[in-house]
Amino acid sequence: MSNNTKIKFLNVTGKIYQVTDISFFHMTIEATETNLTAANVPDCELWDIEEFERYKVKLINNGGMGEIVDFGEFRKR
Repeated sequence: MSNNTKIKFLNVTGKIYQVTDISFFHMTIEATETNLTAANVPDCELWDIEEFERYKVKLINNGGMGEIVDFGEFRKR
């Protein structure tokens, strides 16, 4: 997988993750946490995570732990 799209960053409740892999065929996204803010990222490359609720999204935090986003639980928070 790779990312040759304009979907470069995800906004997850204020945290910015850089998309490292994306597959439209498998409907998966993998992203790694950054120290960036929304102000540091071009608007055309920053997407809200809720736009990908049908995708299997894996977020990797700076501590290295990966988390698969369950959108039902995410919305409750």
